[in-house]
Amino acid sequence: MAKFKYVLVDSHPLPSEYFYVEEEMFEKAGIECVFAECKTPEEVLACAKDADAIGMVGVPMMADFLKQLEKCKVIVRFGVGYDSVDIKAAAECGIMVANMPTYCMDEVATHVMALFLDIMRKTTMHDKNFRKGIWDGGLGYESRRLSALTFGIVGFGNIARKVAQYAKGFDMKVVAYDPYVPDSVFVENSVECVTIHELYAVADVVALNVPLNDETKHLINKDSIAKMKDGVFIVNCARGPVIKTEDLIDALNSGKVAAAGLDVFEGEPITDPDYPLCKMDNVVLTPHSAYNSREAIIAQHECAADTVIRILCNAEIPYNVVNK
Repeated sequence: MAKFKYVLVDSHPLPSEYFYVEEEMFEKAGIECVFAECKTPEEVLACAKDADAIGMVGVPMMADFLKQLEKCKVIVRFGVGYDSVDIKAAAECGIMVANMPTYCMDEVATHVMALFLDIMRKTTMHDKNFRKGIWDGGLGYESRRLSALTFGIVGFGNIARKVAQYAKGFDMKVVAYDPYVPDSVFVENSVECVTIHELYAVADVVALNVPLNDETKHLINKDSIAKMKDGVFIVNCARGPVIKTEDLIDALNSGKVAAAGLDVFEGEPITDPDYPLCKMDNVVLTPHSAYNSREAIIAQHECAADTVIRILCNAEIPYNVVNK
């Protein structure tokens, strides 16, 4: 009989053909591995109340719920963000919470640039119009020469640093804001460190790479947009609520924001074809897919298993525990 039990409680959003990665690692470590398809906290408790470790994608885990986990020592969030778990309450319950801070760095940074290049070159817009029989290379807002632009990055963590590398490859000037990152990191990456107000004032492109918390919710709103350049471009592959949607729509309609590339949304998933942003030609939308690649998915499962094994079997505190 296995000494420990691990349950991936909401496995349904993940491709099942990659579950073997965790299964093999846990089998070698003598840990029972269960893949469940829970969609509510109640369903999670039914299958994981006695689990020593929990893997989770999106099921919210707040204080009242965490107190009911009888044996849990670690919760691993399958992603970079961990706003769906009450970190403080978990610590009070003696539960470590771990994320996956590096598993999809390349993918998200690439997606940021893909959305940026799409809205800048109007690729999707021209494709849609071409299929309607419209041959007009100058349709819509003005495109810009990349080497003439300043690329502003809000947040300067692992993904943002990769974005900066890519942006510099297009000969753009790159500035970034992050009050929690030492000046030496900006120097190492040859990126100018600025205040948020300076970034709004000089950036032709504003790329958001921040976690969702009380400081960043609705960081981009009518007031912050008013401080930006006229005709600014905005890209968000971070979290939907970092942008106040109705204020962005107003700015897109007025031309204050020339165009936006969005992979994340308030209230996602969005499945309504009448969703206001779906009707706008100066927006490119993707369904929270920036993280996705074969390599990233395998890395997710490897990270989850490795984290759990280190904590349960080796009594270690891995680098990716966020409430040490």
